Amino acid sequence: MKKITTIILISMIALVVVLSSAYATDMMMTERSTTIHYATNIIGATVSNLQGERLGKIIDLTIDQNRITFAVLSHGGMLGVGEKLIPVPISALSIKDEKTVLLDISKNKLLTAPSFERSQRPDFSNRQWSEDTYRFYGVQPFWKESGMEKMMEKETPMKEQMKEKMQQMHDEKMKPKY
Repeated sequence: MKKITTIILISMIALVVVLSSAYATDMMMTERSTTIHYATNIIGATVSNLQGERLGKIIDLTIDQNRITFAVLSHGGMLGVGEKLIPVPISALSIKDEKTVLLDISKNKLLTAPSFERSQRPDFSNRQWSEDTYRFYGVQPFWKESGMEKMMEKETPMKEQMKEKMQQMHDEKMKPKY
């Protein structure tokens, strides 16, 4: 009787885990689908700070490793004359609506942000430059957001040891037991 009770209890726990996992996945998919935005809506969007001050307009996006990394903000100037182009990490921005994006920064601090001219674009693939720019806005670079995942992408002695150990465990499991 204890075995049957134990089996039923374990089955019920497993069912609860599976159902809660399915519910969580469904909720994540639902949440994710409501946060999809088109680049055509982001490019041309007005950028404001949390105080409602207009900071500029997004004129371009950069892509690195199949993800949008920076929004290029046009600040100041008139018809491109005297404008300052400011790369802002996409993770520092919040989309308020289809044509408004929020950036948590004061106008004065934005004046000291890394910037460039149209004719002299920075090397966006330079990790040090990018890291410094992310740091200015107080956000993590995308390649550092998930440390373990990124660590596993690189070949390291630890990764090699883990592979060997996993292979040994697999070989032990597959060995005939006679």
